[in-house]
Amino acid sequence: MIKRVKELDPNAMIASKDFRDYVEKQETEINRGISLLCILSILSQAGNEGLHGYKILKDLTEKTNEMLVIEEGTLYPILRKLEDDNIIKSRREETGRKRKFYSITEYGKKIFNHLAGFYSKLTEAIAPLFDVSVDLKSEKYLFCPMCANKIELTNLELRFCDVCGHNIEKELKDRGLRNE
Repeated sequence: MIKRVKELDPNAMIASKDFRDYVEKQETEINRGISLLCILSILSQAGNEGLHGYKILKDLTEKTNEMLVIEEGTLYPILRKLEDDNIIKSRREETGRKRKFYSITEYGKKIFNHLAGFYSKLTEAIAPLFDVSVDLKSEKYLFCPMCANKIELTNLELRFCDVCGHNIEKELKDRGLRNE
């Protein structure tokens, strides 16, 4: 974000090389993990058809209101690493431009749900430090109390967290989603 700010006032804090270098480095560190999580979210929403790289970048920019903008030179190494780790898969378009389409694997969905749950619970926990509020959509999700895995409440037959094995019956009963 700070990279987009042009130095208009030579006396402004952002004009200081030390300030600017430090802030840019910290923004990069924060964005590194968030970028991966957001890419997985976009691919998760895309379904089995998947998305090509340009569309991932476009969706990422639009869905984050231009707060998280990554370059192609950053995206493709992330996609290659995710594919190497069996979190996503790719396929070439049969006709036309022969673009590569990326989609999330079943294993990748489990990784994404766990990381999304961890990030959501972490964000909720640190929100008071920054005077913001977080809505975790508890009507849609249960966050495993043991590992923070995000569990969709559409599958009410589920009895255990599929990441850590914690029995979630009590949590479901407390929400009125299970009978005694």
